[in-house]
Order: sequence, then structure tokens, then C-alpha cells
Amino acid sequence: MSGGDLGNQFGGHFFNLLDAKNYQGLSQLFRQNSIVSFEGNNVQGMQKIIGLFQAFNKKYPKTKHQCTADTLPTPDGSNLVFLTGKRLDHQHSRIDTAVLISATVVLKKTDGKFWISNLIYRGEASGQNIPSNDMKVGAQFVGQFYKIYDSDHKKLGGIYTPKTVMKYETDKLQGAQMIMCKLTKGASDHIETQKRTKLGFRSVTFNSVKHEVKTLDIHPGAGGLLIQTSGFLAADGSTQGVKFGECFVLMKGQSGWKVLCQVFRQIY
Repeated sequence: MSGGDLGNQFGGHFFNLLDAKNYQGLSQLFRQNSIVSFEGNNVQGMQKIIGLFQAFNKKYPKTKHQCTADTLPTPDGSNLVFLTGKRLDHQHSRIDTAVLISATVVLKKTDGKFWISNLIYRGEASGQNIPSNDMKVGAQFVGQFYKIYDSDHKKLGGIYTPKTVMKYETDKLQGAQMIMCKLTKGASDHIETQKRTKLGFRSVTFNSVKHEVKTLDIHPGAGGLLIQTSGFLAADGSTQGVKFGECFVLMKGQSGWKVLCQVFRQIY
């Protein structure tokens, strides 16, 4: 099964169980050491996780999720699944008023069965969710990352490694050079001309971008720090912000913290 197939099958299965209030089915996806952050509320352990889902379903008694899945391998051999899409509920019953959601999942496989070690879900709630002081480095990273991105994104190359994997919308990239090529307008054309080769992706079409980060969640997981952000971005001075979701896996090496995995999606 490919990563994309795994992510789409899992996303559909998980949200079908949640929407159907199938708590027995949901409980089979978690273990006692599973960690969940749901709209900024943190719990660990199967019983507390199910209680959190029950509280969500009580607040939103009728939900329907539609999502797209992106999947990447993580440094510890797990699968990073990033789900983005829409949620219909009794307060948002039309597709044009649906809640735009993002969810980050770390899937592990034990004895032939997949289970969730980490889940972060955001819809309407905003704010920062930093469960402990030792995770503040993740918040510092996020602040610095978007500050550099918004001022001169060409300086982002230092946070990536030759082994970093990124999913930027539908494009999958590996290594700092290809990632920076993707993030730099015109770079793909330049490389194709210079090296007389064809790349499997095109560079972004904007010169500059501004991010307004509305949510931040941090977990220990996936072999490092697991981070999810969401908010709004506007390109080239536009006043029309588009919602985005992003997740990262950070690991600390000899030269500091580096991004080992990253997924970015605009959410419509």
C-alpha cells in the first residue's frame, strides 16, 4: 500500500467512525500511550481520548467530515498523515459555511495493525497549545520560521537537511536544495535550463508571502517534536487571506533543530 493510499484510507475510516459516534471502533485505533489534542484540549490514554470524542459529539451532534490526506515517512519509521478539508455540523450545514479543519496523525504499525500514537485536530478553536516547558523550543521554532519566511524565504534553507522530506500541496520533495527550489519563484525554470533536465514540479508563483498563524499545537512524537500550525496567508501584498495548515517533525542534531518532515496545504 502506498503512503497516499494509507492516508486516504485511514482518514476516511477515522472520520467515518467519529461522525457515526462509533466509540468502540475508535477505541481500537488508540493505545494507552496515545496522545490527542482536540481543539487545544490534551489527553492521553484510550479512556480519556474516547471521553474527549464524546464531548465533541455532544457539542456537535451531527458531523460530516470531508478531507484530503498527505502522507510522509517519519524518522522513527512511522507514517505522518496530514488531513485537511471541511466539517459540516448542525451549526454549519451548508458547504459554503463548513468549518475548515486540519489534523495531524502519527500512525504506527504493531503486529500487523496500524494504531494512532499522536493526533492533533483543529477546526474553529484558535490559540497556542504547548503542553510542557520542554516543548517551548517548538514554539520558538515556529515564530522564527514564519518570521524568516515572511521577510526573506530564501534564507529558510538552513533548517532543512539532505534527508528532509516535504509535501507541498501535491508535490513531494526531498532535500534542502529541492525544497528551496520549490519555495523560490522561478527556480525550477532556472535549474531545468541550467542542467538541461526536467523536474517533476514547478516553483511557487509568488515573490513574497505573509502568514497570520492562528493555531499552534506541539506533541512529543514521530521521533522528535510534532508541530501543527494553521492560519491565513496572503501572497504578494494581497489583502485576501487564504486558510492554510502545516505540520512539521523537528529533530535536534549537532547543528541544532532541523525539519525532517513537513506538509503544507491551503484549505478551501
